[in-house]
Amino acid sequence: MNTLGMVEWRGIARGIAATDALLKSSPVELVLATPVCPGKFVTMISGEVGAVHNAVRTAVDFDSENVVDSLVLGTVHPSVVPALTGTAAVPAARGSLGVIETFACAAAIKAGDAAAKGGQVQLLEIRLARGLGGKSMVFLQGEVAAVQSAVGRAVAAVENGLIVGVEVISSLHRSLWEKLF
Repeated sequence: MNTLGMVEWRGIARGIAATDALLKSSPVELVLATPVCPGKFVTMISGEVGAVHNAVRTAVDFDSENVVDSLVLGTVHPSVVPALTGTAAVPAARGSLGVIETFACAAAIKAGDAAAKGGQVQLLEIRLARGLGGKSMVFLQGEVAAVQSAVGRAVAAVENGLIVGVEVISSLHRSLWEKLF
């Protein structure tokens, strides 16, 4: 995957129509197009940088008043897609856990990408607004200092007002780890 693009809309019907316009505007691959809580719609695409930029711009221009957030990541960290698709290897509980909660799906992806790019942490999962009241979550693990640094990078990468909360838990209880992952 060269470049990742994403747009999140307040409504499902307009999101579907805008996604159709997006796909007709540029040669991109549709990675995800799905309703999420609470009644929003998310589209994720991949492709060459210029095509992804053009497609996202087309989708945003289609109905900018109903766009919650959008993003274009030119060099996505390799752990982002497995974290999004639930295919990341999750080791046994060790080290500390970083938790980042956002109001928007795109904000969670930005946060996860920024956290992972600093190195020394493992991106475990990016949960996108399903069964979370429209919020999204990023989970990462590593040594305490590395997780604290990664969470700081993640918060800095996301626009003001889209972070709900962050936590760095130095040694998560094993039974809680097993329930979360």
